[in-house]
Amino acid sequence: MATTSLTDIRNGRAGTRAQRIPAACVAIAVAALGAASIGAAAEGDALAPFLGTWSGYFTTQDDPFWGAEDIPCFPGCGRAYRDHLVALLKDPANDERPVTALLGEATAFANEQLDAILTPAGRLMRDANAPDNDPKLHCEPYGFVREVTNALPIRIQRDGEHLLVRYEEWSLLRTIYMDGRAHPEHRVGTLLGHSVGHIEDGALVVETAQINPGWIDDSSHAAHTGALTAVERYTVHENPRRLELTLTLDDPLTFTEPYVIVKTWLATPDLELLQDSCGELPGKY
Repeated sequence: MATTSLTDIRNGRAGTRAQRIPAACVAIAVAALGAASIGAAAEGDALAPFLGTWSGYFTTQDDPFWGAEDIPCFPGCGRAYRDHLVALLKDPANDERPVTALLGEATAFANEQLDAILTPAGRLMRDANAPDNDPKLHCEPYGFVREVTNALPIRIQRDGEHLLVRYEEWSLLRTIYMDGRAHPEHRVGTLLGHSVGHIEDGALVVETAQINPGWIDDSSHAAHTGALTAVERYTVHENPRRLELTLTLDDPLTFTEPYVIVKTWLATPDLELLQDSCGELPGKY
């Protein structure tokens, strides 16, 4: 089988649009008619840029914005992985190397970086996780980290002065409180935790705590404990209009220093979210 080099990708000879298949389970293909309507926000409204429907690479593969580095990052990826892959892709010495080789090199580098900041307990959790014991195979929704960076579209909308995030993956709904409240004391952890947000230098900053233990991503099998706190920093850019996330994870029981994940979505205002459903199929999707 012929390999695909970086030159092939730059010349537009590699890649086709994949079928839209939810990563976690079998989706109910509910026909979505009409355009998403979030409503125009008043001038000067700091939250207005973030409202609407946003879709990642997995469901917008035909868009010319995406580069080769975005393909493996469709469910989000560690910043160390993405930065190293971008450096490899920019190096002319790699133009004729197979893309799979560059991806493998970036993966090995990122795994080394992650392993270096895992605590002994963090390594034990990672080593105990495997594809066949992933909770999603038994129709258990993603935990916080994988849900926030999941491959399917999201919608951000108002709920009075607060924000609601609707995730197509698992059809989950999350509230971000924007009224300056603190996290409640003695609250039991939940799947998506308790989130409070504010605007800082034009970015939407969300702080989340009281999160149930869960996986960090599918590829590394790394996980976190209930001690996790997370800071999401969302920024909106134009040409094309896009939402970029830097997610910083801090769990002293798992990491010796914060772990950072990045993710990008494109604005897709006419897209309606589908209703996600799952039938239990242990061991496979």
